[in-house]
Amino acid sequence: MVTSFLLSTQSPLAVFFSLFLVGTISFHGAGVSTSSTSFSTIHVTKNNDGVEALLNWKSTLDNRSQSLLSSWHNDNPCSFIGVACDDFGAIAHLNLSYLGLRGTLDGLDFSHLTSVVSFELANNSIYGFIPSSIGNLSKLNSLNLCVNELSGDIPPSLGMLESLHYLYLCTNNLSGHIPGEIGQLDFLLELDFSINKLTGPIPISLGNLSSLIHLYLWKNQLSSPIPASLGKLGNLTELSISRNNISEIGRLTSLIELDLSSNNLSGSIPNSIGNLKSLSILSLFQNRLSGPIPSEIGRLTSLTKLDLSGNEVTGSIPRAIVNLTSLSILSLFQNRLSGPIPSEIRRLTSLTVLDLSRNELTGSIPRAIVNLTSLSHLYLCQNRLSGSIPSEIGRLLSLKKLIFWGNNLTGPIPASIGSLANLTRLNLSNNKFFGSLPSEFNKLTRLTFLELYDNDLEGEVPEDVCLGRSLQNFSISNNHFTGPIPTSLKNCSTLIRLRLDENQLTGNILDAFGIYPHLNYMDLSHNHLRGELSWKWERCRNLMSLRISNNNLFGAIPVIFGRMAQLQLLDLSSNNLSGEIPREMGNLSMLLELDLSSNTIMGNVPIEIGLLSHLTHLNLASNNLSGSIPVQLGSCKSLLSLNLSRNKFRRSIPSEIGNTQFLEILDLSYNILSEHIPGELAILRHLQILNISHTSLSGYIPHAFGYMLALTSIDVSYNDLEGPLPNVKAFNEAPFEAIQHNKGLCGNVVHLPNCNSIGIKKHNQHVGARITIILIILLLGFLFLSCASIVVVFVIVNHRRRRIMKRKNNERVNDLDFMSILSYDGKVFYDRIIEVTEGFDSKYYVGEGAYGIVYKAEVSEGQTFAIKQTLSSQEDVEIVDLVSFEREIQALTNIRHRNIVKFYGFYSHPQCCFLVYEYMERGSLRTTLKDDQRAIEFQWDKRISVVRGVANALSYMHHECSPPLIHRDLTSNNILLDCDYEAHVSDFGTARLLRPDSSNWTAIAGTI
Repeated sequence: MVTSFLLSTQSPLAVFFSLFLVGTISFHGAGVSTSSTSFSTIHVTKNNDGVEALLNWKSTLDNRSQSLLSSWHNDNPCSFIGVACDDFGAIAHLNLSYLGLRGTLDGLDFSHLTSVVSFELANNSIYGFIPSSIGNLSKLNSLNLCVNELSGDIPPSLGMLESLHYLYLCTNNLSGHIPGEIGQLDFLLELDFSINKLTGPIPISLGNLSSLIHLYLWKNQLSSPIPASLGKLGNLTELSISRNNISEIGRLTSLIELDLSSNNLSGSIPNSIGNLKSLSILSLFQNRLSGPIPSEIGRLTSLTKLDLSGNEVTGSIPRAIVNLTSLSILSLFQNRLSGPIPSEIRRLTSLTVLDLSRNELTGSIPRAIVNLTSLSHLYLCQNRLSGSIPSEIGRLLSLKKLIFWGNNLTGPIPASIGSLANLTRLNLSNNKFFGSLPSEFNKLTRLTFLELYDNDLEGEVPEDVCLGRSLQNFSISNNHFTGPIPTSLKNCSTLIRLRLDENQLTGNILDAFGIYPHLNYMDLSHNHLRGELSWKWERCRNLMSLRISNNNLFGAIPVIFGRMAQLQLLDLSSNNLSGEIPREMGNLSMLLELDLSSNTIMGNVPIEIGLLSHLTHLNLASNNLSGSIPVQLGSCKSLLSLNLSRNKFRRSIPSEIGNTQFLEILDLSYNILSEHIPGELAILRHLQILNISHTSLSGYIPHAFGYMLALTSIDVSYNDLEGPLPNVKAFNEAPFEAIQHNKGLCGNVVHLPNCNSIGIKKHNQHVGARITIILIILLLGFLFLSCASIVVVFVIVNHRRRRIMKRKNNERVNDLDFMSILSYDGKVFYDRIIEVTEGFDSKYYVGEGAYGIVYKAEVSEGQTFAIKQTLSSQEDVEIVDLVSFEREIQALTNIRHRNIVKFYGFYSHPQCCFLVYEYMERGSLRTTLKDDQRAIEFQWDKRISVVRGVANALSYMHHECSPPLIHRDLTSNNILLDCDYEAHVSDFGTARLLRPDSSNWTAIAGTI
């Protein structure tokens, strides 16, 4: 008997039913599938039809699959691999799972296999549709087609399998709606359609499956409410519909496991949830649930896992939750819970995982938490907890992960943590701990992550911190540690990330470190380390970031650093390094940031620096560098910041710096650059900060600087510049200190003279104006005569061009003629197209491309094409259309890509030309976006897939075609979608093959 009731709350979760325990938990497996390939038989009879059906199907599989089925060669199917017969010699079981077969089911005649009881074909590479003829397997008890590449709709004929108990179609590419006929399978026990692309609502008819125990529909694209009819499934113990678009809960009964994670559930959790007394697992994570956790949840005394993470639940943790004494996993991560952690939590002695992180919890960590001796994972990070860690924390001997970072915890770190011998991850970062690390830390030999950064810890780092040789991430940055680097780190070859920065560590850097084959990040900056740079770091083959700034290093940069192929960031600033920059640094092709500032490096900047095409930040400031600024810096086109200040560079600023078009910061101050400012710097339209002070520059500031609208800060002081300031905000609002001490600058800036008062007379202005007017009149007369001549020449040439192009047009038509399309002769296909489109009647109209009208033509059953017809009445347009027609053929003939529309052929005649394409069911992207209903179905995962598909197509055209193919008219009209919302680029009428020796095409060619 099922008792139901409704709540008055308006929440989408407001309706739940009291559940009664019916049956015990069963685990999802392979049903009653049989793996045996031989059955003892009493009487063997031949099933010639079945043998023939199997052998015919074998012949349709690929060669490797046929060799795997080499035993299928005689008239005795009972000897075939994967085949088992019943007592009368009839084929009863087909178990072909995990054999690696590849092919389709189209060639398998199910009508001759009516004796089959189980059909197992899981974990193969079977693709294509599920044939509707599968409904002929009238005795089938179990069907397992999971983990294949099947696509298309689920056939409604599955509803004819009246004896079916187990139906598994999981992990395929099936789409469309779940057919309501599935609800006719009265004896079905388990149904698994998970991990597909199914859409639409859950059929109401599923409520008729009264024997159903397990229902798995998770990770599809299902929508709408859970139908109330599921409340009739009195035997249902497991329901998983996570990762869909379910918006509310309906009536459910007798569940042991309820998984509604990753849906769009909103509103509050209803009080009636307390009636689900048989529930063992409740998973509601990643929804939009709000409001408090109802105290009635404390009635779920059978609960072993409660996961409400990733919601917007508010209020305090209800004390009733401590009644869930069977609870093993409690996850309330990422909500808005507030208040203290209830001390009654000590009663949850079965807890192994407790995750309360990313909430707004306050107060101290309750001392009672040390009674949870089964805990293996304890997460309290990113709250507002204060106070100290309970000193008895060492009693949690099963603890593997202890994560408290991002709170306001204080006091010393308890020595008892050293008793947690199983601990693999400890993160106490971003708190207010003080004092020294207890020596007991040396006992934590299984640690892989030790993170203590952003605290007030002091003293020496424990000597044997890596005694267990398993440490991967060691971060103690931004503390007050002193003394030498622990000796155990030298042989800690497992290190991946090491951060010791912002401390007061001492010692010789050459001796302190070893070789770390897995290390990718090291930061030792802001310490008191001394010595020369070690050659050993070149042996750290995966090192991507190395920071050792603000120490006391000396000596030259090792040439061998040029072999650190993976290096992306190198910061050796603020040391006492000397010598020259090695030319080999140009080999660091992955380098993004290089900072060698504030050292005593001398000599020229090697021209090989120009090879660093990915470099975004280069800082060589405050050294003794000399010579010219290398023009090769203009090849570093990714530069965002360039600082060469406070050196001894001479001569001019290279105009090639104007090639670094993304540059935002340029500082060349305090050098000896005695020539003019190159006008090419005005090309730097992204430049925000410009400092060329104290450089002895002379002449005028280029007038084109007035177009540098991104500039926010300038400093041109202490030079020999003269003339007007550029009329741009950065100069107009600059403080006087940024322009002082020059030869004769003028402009609208305080303390600068007005430009009109400096040697500019009104008389000269008038004379100059008269001369200017005369020059303009002469120039306009010359331009008029030139234009008239050009028009006359153009008319004559255009007339001749029309006659020539028309002749070539006819020649093209004769050359193109018509070609065979698929298996059709060209002329036959043309006649067929005219027939099925009724002479291109408007009722078959699909849309218009840039150079033609598109029609739908269903030539035969299962063969539908898109016909793009090109017709023109005007002579000029006819020539353009034929060129576009020919271009499109040329563009599509030799390219093949899943995201480019498939081209089948063309037909050409002086009165009619058309192209034949694959037909796309969902039309253009623009059509989909303009239709409100279709736009709703076009969800973000599909949209991202479309963007990815178009990007793949363009990448193929630009980089894999030879010569490259440029589309030149890519719009939402030219992106077509198939039934699975897969993107296909179309309409290549303006496409252009890019020859290797061609120049850039700058005219607008496509749609505006």
